Amino acid sequence: MPKIELIQGDCLEVMKGIPDRSIDLVVTSPPYYLNKEYEKTISYEDYCLLMQKSFIEWNRILVGGGYAVVNFGDYFNSGNRFYKADVPACYPATINFFKWGVDVAGMDLQATRIWRKQFVRMGIPFVCNSHPRPVFDYEHIWSFRKKNGSSKEIVVDRKITQRGVIGESWTSVAGLKTHCASFPIELPTWAITVYSQDDATILDPFMGSGTTGIACKNINRNFIGIELNPEYFKIAEKRINEVQEFK
Repeated sequence: MPKIELIQGDCLEVMKGIPDRSIDLVVTSPPYYLNKEYEKTISYEDYCLLMQKSFIEWNRILVGGGYAVVNFGDYFNSGNRFYKADVPACYPATINFFKWGVDVAGMDLQATRIWRKQFVRMGIPFVCNSHPRPVFDYEHIWSFRKKNGSSKEIVVDRKITQRGVIGESWTSVAGLKTHCASFPIELPTWAITVYSQDDATILDPFMGSGTTGIACKNINRNFIGIELNPEYFKIAEKRINEVQEFK
């Protein structure tokens, strides 16, 4: 029976209490800084500091050779938030995530993949009528690995490991009614299957509506979930508790 621990609070404060080298895998989708409701009270500088500190903590608490699988999207340069542009423009979040994970935390960028989203909601659809630009029908899934002095890795299932573009066959919806930035259950299930073994302990420090916890419970992984927002925490707690125990 997997052990499930759900904590409502600031992930940076909570992670301070997690022992070194005690987490096998981090699977998370941190705030994207896309001006969503829960991001409006934080400056870009504070957001970057949050992410830098998060990566440093992940590197500390992961076991040697453990992974952090991070889902994130590129930034829309609305209101010239990142640089002055003549047209609706973008800023690649990959610049920041490489810096935070590799340069700041000292991890290896083990793999980069694209999640081909089967559901897309364009917040400002009229932009595509006037400008030759796509909707964000993709997101990034990057896998960072904590250095341990070894080149050995475990391939659990080559068929699902070797694909660079994933999600095209995923059929479940993301659950946007419960959380404005949730992902489908197949995403954490894929990450947990590829990068962990039975009885591993998985951490999601930005738990949201709890989808990673549900995936862990479904496939017999221990789970620690942290969520700052009390409303989302209650949703996550309810959803995870409703899942039947792994048998």
